[in-house]
Formats: sequence, C-alpha cells, structure tokens
Amino acid sequence: MIITLRVKCLPVEECIQLIEINNSASVLDLHSAIQQAVDFDNDHMFEFFIGRTPRNRAISVGGDPNWSTFDPFTHYENVPLSEIFPLPSGMKLFYLFDFGDSWMFQITKTTRKAKAPLPGVSYPRVVDAKGGNPEQYPEWE
Repeated sequence: MIITLRVKCLPVEECIQLIEINNSASVLDLHSAIQQAVDFDNDHMFEFFIGRTPRNRAISVGGDPNWSTFDPFTHYENVPLSEIFPLPSGMKLFYLFDFGDSWMFQITKTTRKAKAPLPGVSYPRVVDAKGGNPEQYPEWE
C-alpha cells in the first residue's frame, strides 16, 4: 500500500515535501527519496531515529548501530517502513543527514489513507512541495 509522508527540513521555514512511497519500501529507499526530493548529493553518513524532538533520540531505527563499523546502506536496507509506522504516541521520525552539517528532517505520516499503487506510476514520488530546497553546499563569501 502507498502511504504519504510529509518531510520537513528543520529549521528551514518553508521546505516541505510530500512523498508517496510503498509502506513495504525500506528506510534506505526513503533516504534515497528524500535525497532526490531536496536535490542533495548522496555523499555523507545519515541516520534515522524516533523521538519527541530532534534532540531526543528515544529509538534508533533498525536497532542501535555499532558506530565504529556503521554502514547506513546495509543497516537500513532491510528495515521496511511498515515496521516504523504507526509511530508510538507522541513520537516523531527524524532523518539526520551529514553529521558535520547536520541536515535534520522531520518525517510524519499524513492522515491520507493508504492506497493501492496506481498502474504505471513509479514510487517513491514527490506529489507536492512547498518552499525551495535548502542549498546543501552554500557559497560562502
């Protein structure tokens, strides 16, 4: 079934993407969809976690990683979104990309009902966007 996720770049005021994705897709697939949606280069470490706020990592998605050998590509490839949603009450899903620049995204499942995939449509896909994309590598003067 296809679910709709609202992906908001924090603290950018207006950078919101609505992404339709199969709930059987992996967290790694969601990472790739977000990278494409905001036009980032996929060239840094990342992690997904669940918490009340971005500073409260209550649950590491896919279990606590061994940071000395952590490879997010293998860690998240077998974790389906259906294991994450619905989130525990009061919790939110966060995606941290680039541990140096700390791009933080808050991901929430919209209230739209899950639906069957449309024939001929490729998922994941961005169905709506508000605001511009953040600039991954801004030019400093």
